[in-house]
Amino acid sequence: MKQSHRPTSVPADPEHWSDKSKQTVAYGFIREYTDRPYKCWRCQAECVFTAQDQKYTYEVKKASIDQRRSLCEACWSESHRIRNMLLECEERWAAAKAELRGNKSFLTHWFELLAALEAYVPYKPDTAKKNMLAKLLASA
Repeated sequence: MKQSHRPTSVPADPEHWSDKSKQTVAYGFIREYTDRPYKCWRCQAECVFTAQDQKYTYEVKKASIDQRRSLCEACWSESHRIRNMLLECEERWAAAKAELRGNKSFLTHWFELLAALEAYVPYKPDTAKKNMLAKLLASA
């Protein structure tokens, strides 16, 4: 049986927001954070962006006050893992492009990571990079 969630709230201190967030209308109005339920964009899990998480996100990490959660913790962690592996691919590519142009295993892995990330982001995929990799794979 699903537990009901009672929203909690914590005081907000907009003086600790990022400079950009301080320039928003919210700066004059938000005095507390309250738990915000949401549904994970990818897996549809019911989640809560807790008031305490909001305080940390906006006041410590200095994220934009307009930022909203769209992924549950598990999906966010997986998307972060994929992004880190993509970064490793890009670093390898930058360091050894000539050798990697014909490395079908590397190119396929990179292409598959780009495709996997698309399941976690609700915006436009990196079509240019995927097209480059598809051309390189066709000629490898």
